[in-house]
Amino acid sequence: MGLIGTSFGIDPTPRRADGEYMAHAKITTPAIDGQEAQIIMSGDLAGFDKRDDAIVYARTWAREWIDDFVRRVSSG
Repeated sequence: MGLIGTSFGIDPTPRRADGEYMAHAKITTPAIDGQEAQIIMSGDLAGFDKRDDAIVYARTWAREWIDDFVRRVSSG
């Protein structure tokens, strides 16, 4: 991931629901060429018994999403 890929923000804070931690990610894109930053919400990704497991899962999902996004932007 280049400079643009490292400037994304990731908030992998899970939410508590029905006795488990729901992994989800909030991604903030960098402001490029005068555009405003965008906020992307993943929605619920998966449920976990442990909070740390939910965070790791959401962070991994977000990094993969960012990699795909950067590839699309760079190739087009």
